[in-house]
Amino acid sequence: MILHAIFSVALASSPTYEPPPVTVVDEYTTQDGTRTRWASVSYSLPQGQTAEVVLVVDDANHGDGYLYVDGEAIVHSTWDASTGLTNWISSTPEASELASAALVGLAGGPGTELMDAFGGESQAFKCSAWGKKVLRAGKYIWSGVVAASAGVCCLSAGAGCPLCLGAGAVAQGIGADALEDYCD
Repeated sequence: MILHAIFSVALASSPTYEPPPVTVVDEYTTQDGTRTRWASVSYSLPQGQTAEVVLVVDDANHGDGYLYVDGEAIVHSTWDASTGLTNWISSTPEASELASAALVGLAGGPGTELMDAFGGESQAFKCSAWGKKVLRAGKYIWSGVVAASAGVCCLSAGAGCPLCLGAGAVAQGIGADALEDYCD
């Protein structure tokens, strides 16, 4: 009984364990010959939910970016060279709070890990015609996802809006540094 009480107190006083972000990156070619690169990062939020950010870009200079929390879409950004950037944000009542937590988390390690995976470490990729397309289009998509996340966060955050804008600025900087790292 005493051992159980000591163990319970130790667990209650220790910081909550948050698993590290999980990043996945891959490429594929569709049946019509379109070459596509995608990357995602999943990370835990302080309230126990799981956030996921996904970037998908193809060699037709088109792509999509998503922010999900527990599988529900909060933000969707689409880039097409001919039409530009289009954003969609969730109108659910909890979207602002979820976007805030996800954006603050993304501004840390998960954002950097996603950009490292998406941009690749190979200079050959970054200097290739394919790599340049991926990184340039990815920059627009990343900007859209971050800006839309900050926007939905500020819709009802009130006094928390500066936190959303600050986290958005940090995340934007992470993407700019990584996605502008291609050869001219």
